[in-house]
Amino acid sequence: MDARQLIGPGKGRGKGRGRSNSGQMGGYDGRHTSSSMSTNAKASAIFENTRILHAQASQQAMKNQDMYESSSEEDDLDEDQILSQLMKNYKGTLNGSDADDNNSISTRQYLYESCQSGAITCLVCISSVKRQEAIWNCYGCFATFHLSCIQRWIREGIARKSVLSDEHFPNKEHPWYCPKCRFEYKQHECPTRYICYCGKVEDPQFDPWLVPHSCGATCERLLRPTCGHKCLLLCHPGPCPPCPKMVKTSCYCGKKPQTVRRCGAASWSCGQQCTKLLSCGKHNCKDNCHEGICATCPHTSLQSCTCGKHKEERPCSDPRWKCSDECNKLLSCGIHKCDKVCHTGNCGNCPRSGWRTCPCGKSNTNDLPCSEDVPTCNDTCGKSRGCYGGHKCTRRCHYGSCGPCSVVIEKQCRCGKRKKEMPCHKEFTCDMKCQKMRDCGNHQCKRKCCEGDCPRCEQVCGRMLQCKRHKCQSNCHRGPCYPCILTSRVTCNCGSTGITVVCGKEKTTKPPRCKKPCKIPSSCHHPTRRPHNCHFGPCKRCTQVCSIVMKCGHSCPADCHDEVLVKNEVKAAGPWELPYQSETTIKCIPCPPCKSPVPKVCLGDHERSNLPCFEARRYCCGRKCGRLLKCGNHTCSLLCHTVEGSLDQKMAGKNCAACEEPCTKPRPEGCIHSCSQPCHSNPCEPCKKRIRKRCHCGLVILHHLCSEWTAADDLTKLEIESCGNNCPKPLSCDHYCTKLCHPGPCPGPETCTKKMIIKCPCKRRKKDFVCPEVRNGAKVECDSVCEEIKAKSNAEKEEKLRQKKDEEARIRQIELEKFDRRMQKTSKSRRRRKLSDQVDDDSNSSIIRNKYFQIPMFLIVISVLVAFAYNLVLQSK
Repeated sequence: MDARQLIGPGKGRGKGRGRSNSGQMGGYDGRHTSSSMSTNAKASAIFENTRILHAQASQQAMKNQDMYESSSEEDDLDEDQILSQLMKNYKGTLNGSDADDNNSISTRQYLYESCQSGAITCLVCISSVKRQEAIWNCYGCFATFHLSCIQRWIREGIARKSVLSDEHFPNKEHPWYCPKCRFEYKQHECPTRYICYCGKVEDPQFDPWLVPHSCGATCERLLRPTCGHKCLLLCHPGPCPPCPKMVKTSCYCGKKPQTVRRCGAASWSCGQQCTKLLSCGKHNCKDNCHEGICATCPHTSLQSCTCGKHKEERPCSDPRWKCSDECNKLLSCGIHKCDKVCHTGNCGNCPRSGWRTCPCGKSNTNDLPCSEDVPTCNDTCGKSRGCYGGHKCTRRCHYGSCGPCSVVIEKQCRCGKRKKEMPCHKEFTCDMKCQKMRDCGNHQCKRKCCEGDCPRCEQVCGRMLQCKRHKCQSNCHRGPCYPCILTSRVTCNCGSTGITVVCGKEKTTKPPRCKKPCKIPSSCHHPTRRPHNCHFGPCKRCTQVCSIVMKCGHSCPADCHDEVLVKNEVKAAGPWELPYQSETTIKCIPCPPCKSPVPKVCLGDHERSNLPCFEARRYCCGRKCGRLLKCGNHTCSLLCHTVEGSLDQKMAGKNCAACEEPCTKPRPEGCIHSCSQPCHSNPCEPCKKRIRKRCHCGLVILHHLCSEWTAADDLTKLEIESCGNNCPKPLSCDHYCTKLCHPGPCPGPETCTKKMIIKCPCKRRKKDFVCPEVRNGAKVECDSVCEEIKAKSNAEKEEKLRQKKDEEARIRQIELEKFDRRMQKTSKSRRRRKLSDQVDDDSNSSIIRNKYFQIPMFLIVISVLVAFAYNLVLQSK
C-alpha cells in the first residue's frame, strides 16, 4: 500500500498527518459506556466553549499590552498554560503513567517545542521558524519548513531532474522528496497555501493563548490506526495521540473475557501461555499471550532428506531439506545413472534414447543404442560463433565448442574514434580517455574508450554542510547538498529539560526554560546561593550581602565581591600588536570602604552630621563662619574654620576675616540703592541717584531723584508719574480717550464726543450724530423726494421691459410669415410638375388627378399646424 494512502487524503500541511499507534488517552473515565450519551459531541461542545473563552481572554490581553515585557525578538510563551488547556480532555494520558506510548511522547514533544522560541528550525535555510511566518509540515516526519523555502527546494530539485531526463522522457512527471525523511510527493502536491495544522483555516493569525500556526479549533482528524474515531485535541503539530475512547476488547489469545479498555490500547495481553498449535503441527506455542501469528517452532528433530539417504537433526519448523548427493539410480536403459541432486519421484527416461542428431544438427538417427554416440556428418558445421561480424563456423561437423572466430576484419573501438584490423573474436578498445563531465558536473569521466554512457561519479562529495560540522557523504552531485539530518540536544544546566534541534543550531538556539531549582554549589564564601531556577551556562554573580567584619568593626554591607569580572589592559609587546589589549579576569576584590554612619561635628561647631566610617573626622561644613566682626554690622565671611582667640562663641577670633564690606544698613522704604560709604555706624545720607519711571500711558520715561520719590506720598507719586500728554488708549467704541495721561482705566464710551455721519437708506440724505447717539440707534429716514425718485426709477424699468417684449413678438411674426410664403411656393411648383405628366386615358387621368389634388392639401395642413405650434412656443417664452 502506498504511504500516502496510509496517511490519508488531502493536500496541505494539516491533513492526513495523524498516524498513531495503540495507546491510551485521558479525558474519559471507565464509567463511560456505549449506551451513554455521545462523548464526542460533549467533548466538542467543551472545546468550543474553551476556544471562545480563550479568544476573549486573548483580545483583552492584547489590549492591555501586558502579555510580553521582554526586549527580545520572540519571548517564550506560557507553555504550561497552553498545554494544560490543550490536553485537559486527555487527563493522565500524556502526563501520567499511561504516557509510555511513542506517539503520546512524540505529540507532547512537538507541542512543547512549538511553544519554545527558536526550537523549530527550517532544514532548508537553517534558521529558526518564527511564530508568525508561513510554514509547511511534512506528512511523514512532521518536520516544519518555511513555505517559501520548501517551494524553492521543490523548484530546484525538479529543474535538475528535468535537465537530465527531458531528452528521453519529455512528459515524465518528476516527484520530489522531503528534505528530512525523503518522503515522496508527486509534482502537483507542491504546497501553495499557508494553512493550520488541521487544514481548516488558511493564513491562521497568531494567538498567544494557542499553539503557534494553529487555528484553535478541534483537530477532528481520523486517528491511526484506523478505529473510526477522531482526534479531540485542539489544532496541534505532530502526530495525533492514541484514541482515548473506551471499548470492549478481548486479549490476543482470546482466553480472557472482554474488558473495557481505551480504544488506542484495545489490544492487550492477558499474560497466560498462548498454547496455539504451531506450523509444525506437533508442538504448541509456549509464549505468553502475544500479538500476531506465533513464532516458528523452536524444537529440533531427526529428519531425513528428500531422497532418504541421510538424516540430520533439524528445526521442527523446516522439515523438508535436500542433501548434496546425486541420485545415481539406474535409468530405464539399465546403463546410465540419474545425475539429478536429491529429488523425489521417478528419475525419468534416459536422455540418450530416442531420436538423436549429430553435433551440427543436420542428420538424425533412431537406431543407435544409448551407449553409442551419434557419428559426425561430413557437412560443414555452420553454427554461428556469436562474434562481432556474425561469422559461422567453417569446420566439419564436430563435437565440442567451435572455438574463437579468427577472421581478420577492420573493427572500430567502442568510442568510435579509432579503427584497426584484428581477429573478430577480440575486442578492440583504444587508449583515448573520455573528456566528458560526469553527472556531478565536477569530475571528468577519464574512462578509456568510453561509449558515451559515462557512469555516475563514485567520489564522495565531501563538501561542508550548512551545519559547518559534518561533510556530505553522498556521491558527488550537482547543486546544493542535502541538509544535515543529524540532530543535537540542547538542555538546561541540570539536563532535565531539553529540546531537539538540527545539527549546527546548538549555539544559536535559545535553551529551554527549566523550572527546577539550580543545583550548582556556591563558589564564594557564602555557604549556599540564593534560590533560583535552573539555567543555561554559569550562574550569575552572587548578590547576597558580603557581611565580612572589617577593621573598623562594622560588617561589609556591599554585595558579594568574591567573583568580580575585572578588565585589565595589557601593554603591547611589540610594534606589530595593538597599543593596548584588554583582558577580563574573575578576581576577588577587597571590601569597599566602610560607609557606616559615624556622628561628627564641623570645625566651626555649626552642625553635627553622620559621615561614612572611612571619612569620620572633623570637617568643613561649607557654611560661612558667621561670627560678628568688630564693626558690629557684618559677620566673618570665611568658610567654616577653627576660631582662635575668642572667648565668646558669637564673636570673631584672631584668624577671622577683617570687615571690607560696604555699608549694609537698611535703606528707606522704596530705595533700591546701597550706601556709597564704607561700613559705618552713623545714619546714611539721603540717596542722590535718579530712578527711571514710565508715565501712566507708558509712552514717556521720566527721571526722578530716589530721595524725592521715596519721601513723596501716594497722591504726589501719581502727579509725578503723569507726562501731561493726551491718553493714547482706544475706547470700546474704537475712538481714543480724550483725557490727559492718567492712571487706571479710561472712561466708558458714553463720554465719547466724537461725531459720526449717518445716511438714509437711499444714500441721499445725511446727518451728524455724537458717538453715544449712534450707539443708541440714531437713524436718518427717507423723505417724499426720495420716494418720488424711487417711483420714477421703477416706471422706467417697466417701460424698458415692455418694449423688449414687443420687439421680440414683432420678430417672431416676421419669421412666421416668411415660413408660410416659402411653404406655399413649394406646394405650387410640385402641383404644376405633376399635372404636366398626365396621360390621355380617362381612367388613369382621374386617378392621377385625385392623387395630385390630395397631396397639396396635406402639405398645407401640416404647414399650418407647424406655424401654430411655433407661435405657441414663442408666446410661452
